[in-house]
Amino acid sequence: MLCKVMIKGAYDAEEVSSDGELIFVDNGFDLSYHIAGDNCILSARGSTVTQSRRGNFNTDITFVKGKNTVCMLLSGELTGSVPVKTTALDISCGEKRVAVTMEYFLGGSKIYLSLKAVAADVNRFEEGVK
Repeated sequence: MLCKVMIKGAYDAEEVSSDGELIFVDNGFDLSYHIAGDNCILSARGSTVTQSRRGNFNTDITFVKGKNTVCMLLSGELTGSVPVKTTALDISCGEKRVAVTMEYFLGGSKIYLSLKAVAADVNRFEEGVK
């Protein structure tokens, strides 16, 4: 389903929005969207989230609360990895909306991410109800 995606990348950062597509699957969802000209896919399966970004930045990151994972950096034939430690991860799903919030360390930097997606027809419906 088509949706509106809202992304906040730091506690004091402004929210960025994008059009996207949300597909529910067994035990989770796949969300495709664009940010800064890059194509992104955020997938949730149970308590694991993966994020892939292709364009100016090419990365694949897996997030699992309390676990050490990696961020794979891809650039042509060159690849590398940076350690990731997810300290907080909350995934919520509704019939026509999803939300993911997380805190993690990428290398030595602490990062906060909040991502919400709401089906495009929910906004039109809710506006008509008011």
